[in-house]
Amino acid sequence: MSVSRSLFLLGLTTLLLSACGEIRQDLGLGRSPPDEFAVVERPPLSMPPDYGLHPPRPGAPRPQAVDTAAQAKDVLFSGETSAPRADMSDSEKALLATSGAAKADPAIRNTIDRESSQKVDASPHLVERLMNVGNDKKPAVTVDPEAEAARIKKAKEDKTPLTQGATPIIEKQTSGWLGM
Repeated sequence: MSVSRSLFLLGLTTLLLSACGEIRQDLGLGRSPPDEFAVVERPPLSMPPDYGLHPPRPGAPRPQAVDTAAQAKDVLFSGETSAPRADMSDSEKALLATSGAAKADPAIRNTIDRESSQKVDASPHLVERLMNVGNDKKPAVTVDPEAEAARIKKAKEDKTPLTQGATPIIEKQTSGWLGM
């Protein structure tokens, strides 16, 4: 009786602990989706024309594997040169020529780094302007929906433009001894 009770308690404990996220992962019961940023496109398998296959060396990199860092660097920084690449289409070359990519300053990154490293003294009123504090604009008004619906209905019946006439608004009532 004590052995069956111990097995029951062990099974119950395992079941309860498997509901926890980390225990579930440790036991191999949880899901582990692939990292979408680590997915790499691999070239298709193909048979060499001479069928002279050589067995792979253990630990050696795949011969057709592409270094993802080098591939990303090539994609990102391929526009730094003014000369069009050989794999560009005619429309891409025309777009670059029309946009003036050949006239781009090659030292623009250094210029931006130099300018962004300089200290910028802000105006004391910059924050107020950004937050729109102390503006002279009137506060927003609330349209009276029932009166507006009646005005629109009357304008449609009279066949007059809807832009004629004042829009009815709900005005804030001041009450109390402080006028608030």
